[in-house]
Amino acid sequence: MTDIFENAVLSIQVGIEDFQSNDERRPVSALRNFYAGVLLLGKQCLLNAAPGADPMEVLASKFVPVLNDDGELVHEPKGYQTIDLAELRERFKSFKLAWPAGSIKDLQKLRNDFEHYHSQAPKEAIRQAIAGCFPLVEGFFAILGRSPKASLGDAWDVMLAEKAFFDKLKGECDGTFNEIDWWGEITDRSQIRCPTCGSSLIYQADADNSDPAEIKGQCKACGDEIAAEQTVEILVEAQFAEDAYLAAKEGLNPVIHSCPECANETYVETGETVKCFFCDYSIDASCARCGTSLTASTISVNNPHICDYCHHVSSRDD
Repeated sequence: MTDIFENAVLSIQVGIEDFQSNDERRPVSALRNFYAGVLLLGKQCLLNAAPGADPMEVLASKFVPVLNDDGELVHEPKGYQTIDLAELRERFKSFKLAWPAGSIKDLQKLRNDFEHYHSQAPKEAIRQAIAGCFPLVEGFFAILGRSPKASLGDAWDVMLAEKAFFDKLKGECDGTFNEIDWWGEITDRSQIRCPTCGSSLIYQADADNSDPAEIKGQCKACGDEIAAEQTVEILVEAQFAEDAYLAAKEGLNPVIHSCPECANETYVETGETVKCFFCDYSIDASCARCGTSLTASTISVNNPHICDYCHHVSSRDD
């Protein structure tokens, strides 16, 4: 294997050692080293796919068109900057390599926050980032045809243990919402995010509570308390943010709305779901003037009995 692979292994090992340290200065080093190691593993996958190529021809971020000695147009690397995460994913597609499962987004965000904003991330948030990367690291090693245990040694055992521990914590946190009627509709629970530290380890203090308005949310990672309204908004965002993005991209009506009844950003309208997750209000009426069905997008904020268009027309007539 190349120096890149050896550096990848070393970076991951050092990152795990930093993570295990009780030194308060080491978290930033853990994030920086672990992130760099994962990226280097991905780059090694590209090099393996083109074994005869110059490494910079595979990994360079920028290329310039030049004429070679035969007058043919070729592209040569410009400078020594190599590809970043987004470019790595694009190049995987170009090389017809399948991007492994797992998420590196949490790790990337934590590292960027540390690097640029000097923010502090609790150990649980770093643990979540490492756990999220686990399938990705495993997938890269599979592409390389190498054993992660043989290559990483004790660091791999730590990663296995951290993933198992995080999964246990995540299950316990999610379980505190079981008494909430609609909790079963929140299926994309990995996208739950603490507004302070970004951890998905959000739970409600009273696991017996079944009333969304009485939820006392808290983050197990940073300890922040979260009001009921914001907790429900976080859960709604986790489940429906992707639908909302696609709707906006395609010019369709919004998916997440401010509830006409409680004013929280917890009113959802999709083909299957039409209700407020906080107060359980749902619009089930037609415009008293034109007869069209009212929705959160069309109901008048000034008169809940008519649509916004009819209110505009009637106001103009007045």
